Amino acid sequence: MAKGLAIASLQILSLLLLASLGQSKTLFTNLTVYLHEFRSGDAQSIFPVAGLPNVTWGFDQFGTVFVDDNILTQGVSIESTLVGRSQAIPVVASLDGNNTALAATILFTNGKYMGSTVEFKGIALRSVDANEFAIIGGTKQFRYATGYIIFELVSAVGGYIISRVDLYIRQDIPDDYPGIAFL
Repeated sequence: MAKGLAIASLQILSLLLLASLGQSKTLFTNLTVYLHEFRSGDAQSIFPVAGLPNVTWGFDQFGTVFVDDNILTQGVSIESTLVGRSQAIPVVASLDGNNTALAATILFTNGKYMGSTVEFKGIALRSVDANEFAIIGGTKQFRYATGYIIFELVSAVGGYIISRVDLYIRQDIPDDYPGIAFL
C-alpha cells in the first residue's frame, strides 16, 4: 500500500510540474492608428508591380500584384504625429476583382514601440467599409503576437484614402522569456 501511495504521489507531482512548465504571462495591447494611402500623384504610396499578360493592371483586375508603403499617424490628419509605416503586398485575388489578399507589416518608427513590427494577413472585401485581418506575429515589443486588426474606411477622396486601424494584440509570453519588458 505504501508503494502504491508513493507512486500516486509521484504521478501527481509530475502532473503539477508539467502544468507549471506551461505558464505564461498574457499581455493585451489595443492601439489605434490612421493609414494614409495615396494612389496617385507625387506622394503615391502604392504601385502595381505584376499582373496577368495582355490586360491593364489595376485595383479591380484579377491577378494584379501591388506593393505599398503607407504612412501611419496617431490622428486622422496627415499632419498628426507619425507612428510608422504599413508595408504590404496586396494581390487582387478574386476573379470579379472585388477581393484583395493582403500580407502586411506594420513597422513602428516612432514612440515606445519604435523598431517593433506587427505582421498580419487576410482578405480585404471591397463591398464593406471595415475589414478584419489576423495578426500572425510580431517582433521586439510584439513577439508572440496574435489577435486581429480592423481597418475601417474614414474617407476616400480622389486617390487619397484614410483608414482607421484598430489593433487588438494578445501576447502569451513564457514566464522564463527575458526579451519583453512588461510596461
